[in-house]
Amino acid sequence: MKRLFIVLLCATVMTGSACSKKAKEVSPAAVSEAKMLINEAQFAMSVREYSRAEELIRRSIKLNEDMPEYWVSLGMALRRQDKNDEARKAYKQALELHADRFKETKRPEELGQQAFVLGLLGKVDDATKLMEKGLKEFPDSDLMKRMAAPTGLQSTFKTEKFKELAL
Repeated sequence: MKRLFIVLLCATVMTGSACSKKAKEVSPAAVSEAKMLINEAQFAMSVREYSRAEELIRRSIKLNEDMPEYWVSLGMALRRQDKNDEARKAYKQALELHADRFKETKRPEELGQQAFVLGLLGKVDDATKLMEKGLKEFPDSDLMKRMAAPTGLQSTFKTEKFKELAL
């Protein structure tokens, strides 16, 4: 699960831009600083310093608020601290940003990321329906096939690590 989260996070962060219609111009220096803070936050999470991770992620969001991956990370840090209402808000913000990106780009990976966040929100049935819709809309997408397969997101949703982060 950690590996899947990191892959999803890195895949979009590496692109260096958010495609949301809400996206605002962010300087390259701010983007770089936000990425550095996220890397620090990932380390803090790995050593179970969740409040430090939260602080670092919030700083990165102030620099680049249109990155849904940052909001997912914030939700996870909050969830680890049993701040469930705040975690829910962060996950919902991530879901909204991923939905905006999909509307703008029509990239299947955005549907996959929406499904992942729906799972974090405890909406596994909605996530499954979204993956089925995505597979119909993008039948040639290897990513959609892998994520919709029984060993994909459905398997991830059943892991203990995922359940610890989900609401």
